[in-house]
Amino acid sequence: MPDPACVYCHTHVDPSDPSVYQRVTGWERKAFAFTRRGGSDIVLREPVTDTFACLYCIDKLKAGVNVSQETLL
Repeated sequence: MPDPACVYCHTHVDPSDPSVYQRVTGWERKAFAFTRRGGSDIVLREPVTDTFACLYCIDKLKAGVNVSQETLL
């Protein structure tokens, strides 16, 4: 199995590092009134395997900078 890498900059990442992001696909399961039993609706998220991003790329994407088109100034 290849080492995990950032999907944007392709640098090696450690999945156990708290600053590494993993892509998730999410869906909501709306609970019915009779199955809720006092709780709220449940939001479920499923991680996508082997899809990680480093903190640097996530910060750039949040700022609106396309990581693949970034230049050095």
